[in-house]
Amino acid sequence: MKKKRWLAFVGCLLAVVLMSAGCSTKQVEEEPKPEPQTVKIAALSGPTGMGMAEMIAEGVELGEQVEPEWTIATAPDQVTAGIINGDYQIAAVPTNLAATLYNKTEGKVILGAVNTLGTLSIVADKSENINSMADLRGKTVYATGQGSTPEYVLNYLLDKNGLTPGTDVTIEWFGEHSEAAAKLASGEGSIAMLPQPFATATLAKNENLKLAVDMTDAWEKATDGTKLEMGCVVVNKEWAEKNPTIVKKFMEAYKTSVETVNVADERAANDVVEAKIMDNQQMAQKAIPNCSIVFITPSDAKGDLQKYFDVLVSFEPKSVGGKVPGEDFYGLTY
Repeated sequence: MKKKRWLAFVGCLLAVVLMSAGCSTKQVEEEPKPEPQTVKIAALSGPTGMGMAEMIAEGVELGEQVEPEWTIATAPDQVTAGIINGDYQIAAVPTNLAATLYNKTEGKVILGAVNTLGTLSIVADKSENINSMADLRGKTVYATGQGSTPEYVLNYLLDKNGLTPGTDVTIEWFGEHSEAAAKLASGEGSIAMLPQPFATATLAKNENLKLAVDMTDAWEKATDGTKLEMGCVVVNKEWAEKNPTIVKKFMEAYKTSVETVNVADERAANDVVEAKIMDNQQMAQKAIPNCSIVFITPSDAKGDLQKYFDVLVSFEPKSVGGKVPGEDFYGLTY
């Protein structure tokens, strides 16, 4: 009799356990999945977008049901409207454009990270004894970027080295980098200011040329050690506040991508081409070490970036949207 009662008790207990397990399974199965979300990301061809190459070419995990959608543009104005309108949640742009977007949207676009230091170089014929900005006294320099940041950086560095543009140094401006490079190739001129990766490509085509001055180094010397922070990633502030986990995942993956690209091996060069940042793998591999690709958080970038903005404002306030960005421009954490 006792045995029958014991078996009945065990049977009831087993039934309860099985029912509980069934309910638990049902509860797990009924947990709702996250809503599908697309994160639209814009990047520029060239150094500003180069650090994203691994993410674009090899993929990036931003979370369950979260998919990145990439746009690669050849000029900032191709993505500016989309950033302002909120069509892009993340974008790689020049830092002065980031400041302009912040001002134009009244703080709705903020800094995500600095991704590029200076990309300007003085390229000269090997016969020229040019090793510093001061050595440009009495010379003629071909350049591009008149009325924009390259001109302001050049003029600032000349001034800090005791030279007055137009008096001590003649600057001849061209609309296209290829025009300035052609002058060097033809022998009509011997010195030019060129951006990367165009400077590297120009050197590769002419063995009589040398990279005479890295203007990022010249800036550091002229400003008591500050970095020339010229490229960055911006984020839509409202979107970032609603999606901190996605922001964190993106920035962690981005930092890793920058490290991978900076190895400058065949894989990195292939990723750069695969991502449509550059179109020549061999040239990409040569250019990467000269493109100053970095990952610097907003708080760490703040001091150097404020110095850069102050210089730009001294030449042309419109270059940063009228004024230096406020403290909240640097407020993103992850």
